[in-house]
Amino acid sequence: MSNPKAIGAIAGLVLGIIVVCFGLKAFIVVLFVLVGWLIGKFWMGEIDLLDIYERFMRGRGKRPRE
Repeated sequence: MSNPKAIGAIAGLVLGIIVVCFGLKAFIVVLFVLVGWLIGKFWMGEIDLLDIYERFMRGRGKRPRE
């Protein structure tokens, strides 16, 4: 199950269920957990923000600044 569309759909479904069952406060907690997880991955060197930025700019048809 490595299809990004399916993973995104399942994540959206889970977050939607959380909001419906537990309210918006639970969604905010989940959002902060996700941000903390991403910060941890960046801190450990598992995420390269410059690479992500370059991919984003390449996808928009613009060249990144050098």
